[in-house]
Amino acid sequence: MLNEYQKRGLSITLRIVEETMQDIEQILQNGTYTGILYDVKNSIPPEAKAEILKRASLIKARIKIISKIFDLKKEHREALHEIFGKLPHCLEIVEDVKAKRLKRYGDVSHGLDKALDPQLNIITDLILEMQQLLR
Repeated sequence: MLNEYQKRGLSITLRIVEETMQDIEQILQNGTYTGILYDVKNSIPPEAKAEILKRASLIKARIKIISKIFDLKKEHREALHEIFGKLPHCLEIVEDVKAKRLKRYGDVSHGLDKALDPQLNIITDLILEMQQLLR
C-alpha cells in the first residue's frame, strides 16, 4: 500500500510521536525535577495524570498496530549513539554564547570574555571528554 518513501515518512513521524509519548510518561512518572537553570513541577492532578498516561499508552498501542499493518521497520538504537549524537549540539550552542558572539544581543561589557569564556571552555572540555569516553 505504501512505497518506500511513504513508509519511511510514516515511520519517522510515528517514531517521533512514540518518543514524545515516552518523554511524557517519564515526566509524569518522575514527578518533579529541581535543576540548576530550570525546574519541572508536576502540578497535574492525579486523575488527569492517570488519564494522560492511559492515552499515551493507547497512542503507543495504535502505533504498534499501524507498524504491523504496514510492516514498518523498527529502528535499533544504541545508547552510545543517542548520547554521542546530542553532544555536538551542546558544543555548538555553548560556543554560540561566548562573549564575542553575544554582541548580536547588544554591547558586551568589558571583561565579559575573561569572566564567562573560561567557564564555557570548561564545559566544552567536559563535553569533549564525554565524547572521548564514548569512543
